[in-house]
Amino acid sequence: MSWLRSKSYSLKVRKGKPDKMETILKGILASDHPDSVKRDLLVKIASQGAGQQSMATVLGVLDLTSHWVLEGDSKLYRTYGLDIFRAWAKGQGSKFDEFFNKEFLLTLFSKKFSHDNRGMVPVLLKESLKALQTSAMFRNHCTVIEAKATGYVREKLHVDCLTKFADLLLEFKECIPKGDLASPFCTQLIRSLSLCGSPDHETEIVNYIKGVNTVANLLAYMWDTPDAQSLQDSLKEIFKIISMPCDVEPSICLGSLVPYIPPSLIPKVVRNVISDSNIDNNSMVTALQRIIDWLLWPTTRFVDTWVIEFLKALASVQKYSVLITVTENKVDQIFQKLQFAPVSEPGLNIVTYMLLSFQHSPDPFHKILPMVPKIVSVWQNDSSDQSNQLLSRLAELLHILMYLHAGFPELYDPVYELIKDFPKPSPDVIKFRLLESKWTAHRDSSAHQPRSYQPKAEMGKTGLFNLGNTCYMNSIIQALYMCDSFRGALLQHMPTPEQSLVVKLQHVFAFLSLSQRPAYAPVNFLATSRPPWFMPGFQQDCSEFLKYLLDQLNEQESSHLKKSIDSPPSPGKHKRDTTGSEKKQKTLIQGNFGGKICTTLKCLNCGTESVKEESFIDLPLAFPEYNVTPGQQSMAGGSSKGCQSSQPYPIVTENVGASEDRNCLHLNDLLKHYLKAEKLTGDNKYYCDNCGGLQEGERKIKIIETPEYLILTLLRFSYDTRLQSRSKVFREVKYPKTLLVPVESESNGQSSSSKWGDPLRSVIASHLDTSVVNSDIDNADMYSLCSVVIHSGTSSDCGHYYCYARHSQVTGLEPTGENQSNTNGPNEDQVDFLQDKWYLFNDSRVSYASYSSFCNVSQRFTKDTAYVLIYRKVNPGAVGSVGMQGSPTKGLDQSIEPSRGETPLRHDLRAAVVKDNKLYLQEQESSAERKASRKRPNDFQWYNWKDDDDRGGTGPCGGGGGLGDLDTSGSRFVF
Repeated sequence: MSWLRSKSYSLKVRKGKPDKMETILKGILASDHPDSVKRDLLVKIASQGAGQQSMATVLGVLDLTSHWVLEGDSKLYRTYGLDIFRAWAKGQGSKFDEFFNKEFLLTLFSKKFSHDNRGMVPVLLKESLKALQTSAMFRNHCTVIEAKATGYVREKLHVDCLTKFADLLLEFKECIPKGDLASPFCTQLIRSLSLCGSPDHETEIVNYIKGVNTVANLLAYMWDTPDAQSLQDSLKEIFKIISMPCDVEPSICLGSLVPYIPPSLIPKVVRNVISDSNIDNNSMVTALQRIIDWLLWPTTRFVDTWVIEFLKALASVQKYSVLITVTENKVDQIFQKLQFAPVSEPGLNIVTYMLLSFQHSPDPFHKILPMVPKIVSVWQNDSSDQSNQLLSRLAELLHILMYLHAGFPELYDPVYELIKDFPKPSPDVIKFRLLESKWTAHRDSSAHQPRSYQPKAEMGKTGLFNLGNTCYMNSIIQALYMCDSFRGALLQHMPTPEQSLVVKLQHVFAFLSLSQRPAYAPVNFLATSRPPWFMPGFQQDCSEFLKYLLDQLNEQESSHLKKSIDSPPSPGKHKRDTTGSEKKQKTLIQGNFGGKICTTLKCLNCGTESVKEESFIDLPLAFPEYNVTPGQQSMAGGSSKGCQSSQPYPIVTENVGASEDRNCLHLNDLLKHYLKAEKLTGDNKYYCDNCGGLQEGERKIKIIETPEYLILTLLRFSYDTRLQSRSKVFREVKYPKTLLVPVESESNGQSSSSKWGDPLRSVIASHLDTSVVNSDIDNADMYSLCSVVIHSGTSSDCGHYYCYARHSQVTGLEPTGENQSNTNGPNEDQVDFLQDKWYLFNDSRVSYASYSSFCNVSQRFTKDTAYVLIYRKVNPGAVGSVGMQGSPTKGLDQSIEPSRGETPLRHDLRAAVVKDNKLYLQEQESSAERKASRKRPNDFQWYNWKDDDDRGGTGPCGGGGGLGDLDTSGSRFVF
């Protein structure tokens, strides 16, 4: 009886008796003849298919050979069964039409065969359709196949079945599902393909890849339609598959579909996926990680484009938890696969974006470092143009990341050795790359945010929140932070239990260095550093705060040093020698801000001199033309007594305008006045022990030791006890970039600083007008301006403070070119040793500034005057021979070498900042989600991508900050 056809039909045609040819075929395969003999016999029978044969013979042969094709146990059965079936089907014309009827076709789709996973049904169908192309039944058969296609790919979950069926449809496109059948077929084919895992044996992988690519070609053909509905539904199905958690991972062969998705659709599709409220963060993480796995599919393209577009879109809507999870989970896995050629370039693209955008923590970068030598070695051994380009890109990436996450020389030195021969990117290139890659650079353009919630300033500086009239503290913190040597020493310092203030300041500096927040709130530092007499919530004097802060820092460290020296020795140990280096050890403050002055009091009657040596942290500079009237007392760290002038400078009280004429002074005038001998006469006579009474005398101050950072406080504030009013001196002063400070030793009046070499001295002398202070440059120390605190207001207990500052590493001797109208060449206002890149710190706001904007601030805003200035000492060795030629040398802040980068942070400091950075990103994400949920329609679905351009701003908007909707950016004046 025929095995596929119905019993009644078989008996009617063949009367129930096997045909002679059918018996012969069975006998051949059942015989003991060698396979070669069997093949020859089967080939002869196949050749007889073109001859005249009875209907019974034809049906019998076709029935038997189709059975061999579909259920044959050996390759001999399947191969020669298909050859005979093909030959007889082609040669028997109308008789084959009788055999391959609708009933037979439906049976092929409905019957379960013992070897279904071989996909021989579509093979048999393909040969049958070839034989029936001229038959009247051809179109009807194609229609049946079209209707049954979706069911077939749903049931046949094996790559051979899908591949051979796709091959059938691609050859006979009339069978491809169309219209309403197209999308269900595509989605089911994708679903089935996702379940087709890769083979266990390497020998089968090539055929597996070719087969999957055939399926991909079929889908690509079906997606290439005007309405694109099948593509739309297919994309939805792909994302549904890869975003669902399941016990069995979807096959990475889905990556074969990526090259056939039009790249022009990527931004729209990604944006709408990100905006779908039905897709939670866990699903997004799962989907994105699986897309990344598609990199391993050997023929795929554009995976890196999709991944990077997803990462940027996630950043734009502040899905930072997804970005963090995906980067931490995948960056090292991708990097490890860079050794394989198909993954090298797209993998490096993804790794580069991930690491450059993950700026709040060095952990992902550090995870890939152990693998760098192997990747570099593989690419160097390849020596192709592509590998050389990849090496250059990798070297640039590593340089940038070592610059970004400075402070780990033990990790970076080996890597630096590997890439030292590759060009280093310039600081400007580094900052540009970091800026364009950071997550906040891709914030949703539809989101409107208050100024205080803007991402961290482009220049990478962090502001400080005003905690209630605390601008006096904020400006001082920023000024000290920009003192690079002091910052580095402070962060390297290991505090003791007594040094609670040091710990708090270290935390502030750590957050200013690494925080991702646009502004940091130094709440704990304020509670520890505020002087006891400062009333919370009231404006205070920044100079007074600075002196108290430095004094407390110094006192806490000095107390510990004293205890360590005075403590009794441990048993079995000798007492320390306190006459040695321990006794002379300087504290952080003494080493950076401490100097010494010598005050000489001379009796003009007997000539007796009294000499007193004192340490100082700042120099209070009074105005030489400002006379203190009776009842008027100077404030803010100094006295202006003894200032004689025939034309006292007008002061401005809180109720008086600032319209008086101003004759501009130079800072050198104030310094010269400070060092000028003062006559002690009248009520200001001093008591001479030798004379035994009050005598006229003379007081003279000389500087015998200069600090690394010279703090100058301008005595602008006074209080008139008679008028019961506070006043401020508004006299305009010119502040040079370079300042000469005369220094005399205690014994012979010679310079206590290092001598300037003759060649360098001549170069500097040609640029500086030294007559205003000291004509002997050899007896002067040179300083460059690095920080200025501005007071805006009419008295010390009202108004506002802000700070101009720049980094204080020496770069070289450089005439700036400003104010070149001086016919005698540049003077000390134009010569500069520091990088001319200024910042303006105004509470939470940070912006770029310039030296000229600082110099002109009083002209623009009449109540804004410089109050506290910090100058950085310039040592001869720091300038060098390059500086002598007038070309600036490379500054330390521009270096990207590990050994010359930022000061390493202690683990606890870095951990605190990294933890807060993650918290900040979570805050931003939560805020964005809340705003998105208010704006997004409930029925919004990502797959409506065709209408994307017509929806308008329906996506989520970024924004939010840690302080709710309160604008804490700080106003220009504090009330």
